[in-house]
Amino acid sequence: MKFVRLLIVFAVLAIMGIALLIGSIKDKAELAKPRGDLETMTEDDFYNGRFVEGTIYELWDNFADMEEYDSTFGIKHNTRVTAQYYALPIPALDEYKFVALALSDSSQQSIAERMVKEIDAFFEDGTVPETTIQIKGKVTKLSGDGLEYLQEYAVGMGLEPSDVVAFTINDGNDGSGSGGMLVIAIVLTVIGLGGAAFVIIRKVISGK
Repeated sequence: MKFVRLLIVFAVLAIMGIALLIGSIKDKAELAKPRGDLETMTEDDFYNGRFVEGTIYELWDNFADMEEYDSTFGIKHNTRVTAQYYALPIPALDEYKFVALALSDSSQQSIAERMVKEIDAFFEDGTVPETTIQIKGKVTKLSGDGLEYLQEYAVGMGLEPSDVVAFTINDGNDGSGSGGMLVIAIVLTVIGLGGAAFVIIRKVISGK
């Protein structure tokens, strides 16, 4: 039925728009606050949605990758890695506790790989690491497989699952696109709600 199909389409657009609108407003509110300084933050300073920045001096292994792929009749192809996840010791703590650092930029990934090799050399022969990386991104909750992989990594390094602080720092997601997302969210919401109202009114008037 055409009426039902149109109503569903506009309802989906409205839901997408409202979800984006809520997220954009939250980002705007967070951006009005000072960004968290990664060099001084403790585990209690991390929360979902916070924007952070700083210099990282120590980075441990790449414990997981995020992959995207195309699918044809259930067969995966064109698989590509869109982000690499590293174990990041929280710098301000005297004990080792990890958050995840997600890097999607290839140049940042190259720096991270150098840092991993340098930290391995430090534990092997005491060679002091020299490479650092500049991070500017958004904190999100770490759960599911990602949290499990980081906890398994921590245990493999002789630590406890409780030494994982369940957050990810998403480098590059620095809030610079929040204004554009807000505009898109408003447009989708207006189209969705306006379109749904239009088809309902038209249905009532036509009586069909």
